[in-house]
Amino acid sequence: MADSPLLRSELLERHGLIGLFTRRTGGVSPAPFDSFNFGKDIGDADHNIDQNLDILLKTAGLTALPHQARQVHGTDICNCSGTGYLHDACADILIASRPGTALGVRTADCLPLLLADSEAGIIAAVHAGWRGTAAAVAARAVDAMKQLGARPERMIATLGPCIGNCCFVIGEEAAEQLADCCEDAATCIRHSSEIRADIRELNRLQLKQSGLNPENIESFDECTVCHPERYYSYRRNGRNSGRHLAVVALPSRP
Repeated sequence: MADSPLLRSELLERHGLIGLFTRRTGGVSPAPFDSFNFGKDIGDADHNIDQNLDILLKTAGLTALPHQARQVHGTDICNCSGTGYLHDACADILIASRPGTALGVRTADCLPLLLADSEAGIIAAVHAGWRGTAAAVAARAVDAMKQLGARPERMIATLGPCIGNCCFVIGEEAAEQLADCCEDAATCIRHSSEIRADIRELNRLQLKQSGLNPENIESFDECTVCHPERYYSYRRNGRNSGRHLAVVALPSRP
């Protein structure tokens, strides 16, 4: 039986939201981007990506295209409202509070993180690579949501597929930066013949230390490098890697 092209967040859906992560199957992009690619300017034709977006809208039940920004492995924020698709803003944190709004971040090994306070009607999508993680991007996203009225004790979070510590070998400089990103971060970095980091657990730590209840943090734990049949991976395939899209959406008003 073929894998579903979408991983759906049961946690977000229980709170009346849409939350999902795409896999690499189910679209129209040709090799080496086969087939559900959402990355522009990497060699795939724009009309393939547009068609993949149409498939996503129909499959996921979205009523509007997800807002996206220029991702730069940082901690800048784009507050999204109204209709839109690709923003010129450089941002790795997207936030929205308008009903019917969808947010999306693209990944191919980096961690996609979806956040929500359904009672406050505030959502966020976060692109967390190692540089963003070292700069505490998850904690910054929680702080930005708090400024809009969200409360950490009510927040829910879903962590999508990303590179696992089985495959994420890093250098000394990256290890030093990651070890300083939050309290106890060093426990997520393993030193042996090679240095390996656990991006997922580092971001989970930041969320918990920002006030989220561990029971309100959901995680899809597959490694994107280890499963080429399901996931794109920049570390595995370099420039020939497509991009996944992680989406969180607020429902439209009745």
